[in-house]
Amino acid sequence: MADSNFRVGGLASGLDTNSIIDQLVKIESNSVTVAQARQTAYQAQISQLGDLTSRLKTLASATDALKTGGALGLSQVGSTSGFTATPGSTATAGRFAMTVDTLATAAKARSAQFTSGSSQVTGGTLAISINGTSTDVAISDGMSLSQVAQAINDSGAGANAVVLESNGRAFLSITNTNTGFTPGQPPGSGMTITETSTGSLGQALGFTVTDATNAKVTIDGLQFERASNIITDALPGVTLNLKATTLVPEDLVLNTDTTATTTKLSTFVTAYNDVIKLLRQNLNIGEQIDRNKTLGGDSAVRALQSTLMGMVSNISNPGSAVRSLADLGLKTGTDATLTIDASRLEKALGTDPNAVNELFQKSTTGVAAKVKALVDGYTNSSDGILVSKSKSYDKSVKQIGTQIDSLQLRLEGYKKKLIGQFSAMEKIVSSFKSIGDYLTSQESRSKE
Repeated sequence: MADSNFRVGGLASGLDTNSIIDQLVKIESNSVTVAQARQTAYQAQISQLGDLTSRLKTLASATDALKTGGALGLSQVGSTSGFTATPGSTATAGRFAMTVDTLATAAKARSAQFTSGSSQVTGGTLAISINGTSTDVAISDGMSLSQVAQAINDSGAGANAVVLESNGRAFLSITNTNTGFTPGQPPGSGMTITETSTGSLGQALGFTVTDATNAKVTIDGLQFERASNIITDALPGVTLNLKATTLVPEDLVLNTDTTATTTKLSTFVTAYNDVIKLLRQNLNIGEQIDRNKTLGGDSAVRALQSTLMGMVSNISNPGSAVRSLADLGLKTGTDATLTIDASRLEKALGTDPNAVNELFQKSTTGVAAKVKALVDGYTNSSDGILVSKSKSYDKSVKQIGTQIDSLQLRLEGYKKKLIGQFSAMEKIVSSFKSIGDYLTSQESRSKE
């Protein structure tokens, strides 16, 4: 505490009054020290609550991802020359005969021949129509091919233009940015170009258009036509990437994949373990840790730990061969964290692979539903248990701050009072000394 009062203690009394005052103030300031310690403890608990809230929300997000995206991992078995398949969350294992009949290509247009380095284009307008959407591109009289290409690229017509030169010849080439055309429409709808010339310089572009083609695949005897070589809506939950046409059907085999499933589950396990580790850090308090700065005495936090640990063995998918996380191969270690037992997971996948997704996706009893309810109860912004506690502690921090300010002012007044009292004492002692000195001098004179 700063001292704005100039003090020279003990000149008359010989006492170290400055030290005495400081010690008395220090004794009186114990109340401030206690209040500051309480405030620091609350702030530490608020930090722990914030960390715990964040980790719980991460756990809820990880669990929800397994609900919407599925926990079961599938992969394509073997290789195929015409396509690759990437199964998603709603895909199911199976075998399908698939032929790639045609690949999707983009519509193209090429201009008449120009002379390299000296090309001039007759001014006018290009009307470029891409799948029914038309864009007009203005051409100034005498523009070069490069300038026309730039104008097309800047127009937002949905096509890319470039100048191709070879052996003294130059051409303007335009390519639709997307492959194919709208199924049911004529192939020519992929790109049409109408040129209107109004200038007098150079020559007209005179485009020749090559129509787009759509991709066509036959799956188990049923043909699908799409504008892209990436097809997401033929086989449910599977993305097909077409690479080449095939003359005979190839087998598309999708099977359960332990490694892919483990990767999906690992995100959940990591998020769960992060929560458990923080709970243990707060609840299993060592001798060197200040208990007041943890959540160790909080019954709600202990209840959270108990509920999470019980969730591993609780039935979430009744009537199935994979009823719980434990059945799926998630086991609890001595430190309460989870690990994945690969052999048990593989057994669960072999027994009932569809039940793996159901374990998380059941509307009321599934793991995702249980985790969401638990996390909402603790982290809801209006009445969540942890949020409410944090708000209460924050209020206490502010109240203690006000108390500390008041105590500091009182200490300042107390110190000023002590300084005044000791200063008055020094004056009295000084006066007594002066009287004593005077009497002593008078006595000495009388003896002379």
